[in-house]
Amino acid sequence: MRSQRSVSAALTTTAAAAIAFFAGLPLGPSRAQDTPADKGAAVQPEPPANKDWPCKQILVDQISLPAVWSGPSIDSVQWRDDGATADLVAEIAARKTTIETAEKEIESFAAAAGSDKNAKLTALFAGAFETLNRERSDVIEGLMRFSRKQKALASKIRAENAAIQNAPGASRPEQPEPADNPAVEKLQWDIRLFDEGRKSLTYACEAPTLIEQRLFAVARSIQNAMD
Repeated sequence: MRSQRSVSAALTTTAAAAIAFFAGLPLGPSRAQDTPADKGAAVQPEPPANKDWPCKQILVDQISLPAVWSGPSIDSVQWRDDGATADLVAEIAARKTTIETAEKEIESFAAAAGSDKNAKLTALFAGAFETLNRERSDVIEGLMRFSRKQKALASKIRAENAAIQNAPGASRPEQPEPADNPAVEKLQWDIRLFDEGRKSLTYACEAPTLIEQRLFAVARSIQNAMD
């Protein structure tokens, strides 16, 4: 059996890495800054950085309307009043709908719109902009909630690890550790939860960028279909 010191030493390394991960994340360049200019203009960084933001991408609260839309004003557009428009908004905003499919649906919608084509396409964009911007804001808030939970878990791991190291007998390597030590098992479980969350964050942090890209594609397709 491993001694309590050897277990504590091993767990100390892992716990320290877990704590360090959420102790303070430097904010690197956003993905938007690495893309072509038309995509990078969609959002404008807003200092100072939010301490709860866990991603390397720069936190931007809202997508800028002028950066994605140069068509008619959408201030007073009631896009929900038309069932066909509202249905298409839901379809082209859905993650399961590919960008290619969304573009084809927009083309078909424009072809069937008749003399009100520009007005209907403007309403379609208004709905897509509102829906995707709200979805992106929800994703960002979810990421920050997750960050706060990870920080709390990191603090818990630190406390659990300290308790194990300071427990009676922790400094005596000749004393075997009970195989069913509840404190060690709990620490191992919490570290595993933290590490799984850290790994999933890599993919979750891509979501706001993917939503931006979808909005760009939708806006471009709608404007191309206008007269």
